[in-house]
Amino acid sequence: MAFLAVREAVDIVRTTLGVLRPVNLELSDLAPPDTRIVKDAEEYARATHTQDLLSHAYRTYYFGAMLAAYQKLSYDRETHFAAALLHDIGLTESRIAPLKQCCFAVSGGRQARDFLLGKHHSPEQAQVVGDAISAHLNLYVPIRRYGEVASLVAKGAVCDLFGFEKRRLPEEFKSELLRTYPAGDIRAALLSDEELATGSRLDVGRKLFGGLPERIWIHDIK
Repeated sequence: MAFLAVREAVDIVRTTLGVLRPVNLELSDLAPPDTRIVKDAEEYARATHTQDLLSHAYRTYYFGAMLAAYQKLSYDRETHFAAALLHDIGLTESRIAPLKQCCFAVSGGRQARDFLLGKHHSPEQAQVVGDAISAHLNLYVPIRRYGEVASLVAKGAVCDLFGFEKRRLPEEFKSELLRTYPAGDIRAALLSDEELATGSRLDVGRKLFGGLPERIWIHDIK
């Protein structure tokens, strides 16, 4: 968290000096490829997620994709989409483990991996998706250790909920994204008042920093 805060402070300074320039892309420029794994992940997410949780998943993908464009990062777009869209599958009614029993990111990673294997996607790709989902609660997920997909899923989710790296995103892009996938009641969608597995990353984070506030930065995007 400290690393993210320092990087945010640097971005504020760079914005003030006029040297931070977002990439000029639109939502349509970042659309996921028309592939089988994209369709399977999207169908599964739509069948299992509430609307507000699904919108968070889409925003996680698009925020991550735009930040990748800012970094000029090469990565597997379809695998990133699948991982981003299913990163909170462990919070849905379809979850394979009770929230009080296991970290939902870990159980969600297993669930997404097994789903993709059941759809006959490659074990390697399914594992990348599962690992990315399991790691996303780390908040800071360096590429060198976790790979591009995991890093981008974490970046997208952290940006959506806490606004880290938001200055690297074009204003019109943020507005278009929130018009397409509104914030809704994101706090309820993320089950922010539910009891979690003791000692899990989210449980510890809540105790250290408190839960999500009723209103977060994306609620103020026009």
